[in-house]
Amino acid sequence: MDVQGKAAVVTGGGSGLGAATARLLASKGAKVAVLDVNEDGIKAVAGEIGGLAIKCDVTDEASVRSALETAKAAHGAARIVVNCAGVATGERIVGREGPSDLARFRKVIE
Repeated sequence: MDVQGKAAVVTGGGSGLGAATARLLASKGAKVAVLDVNEDGIKAVAGEIGGLAIKCDVTDEASVRSALETAKAAHGAARIVVNCAGVATGERIVGREGPSDLARFRKVIE
């Protein structure tokens, strides 16, 4: 796929799979908007790839709308969108110490 010059939006771009995706797209010539709640992460990744860092909480519709408007104003309409945002914890539902924290578990599921 030719992504040269195409506007791309990557959620969860502040670390992990999202950051790797943003780097790959940028290396192929895409104009990448890096979205995440991790402000330090998006600044680092966007700075590294020459992209646009946009703080965004994908669980908040207003935050997503604002982020997409900002990305569009900078790079034009997105032709590539990769959703990598997510919350994951490295704990068992029920471990030796008992059940995991219900609020943390619900955040992962919902």
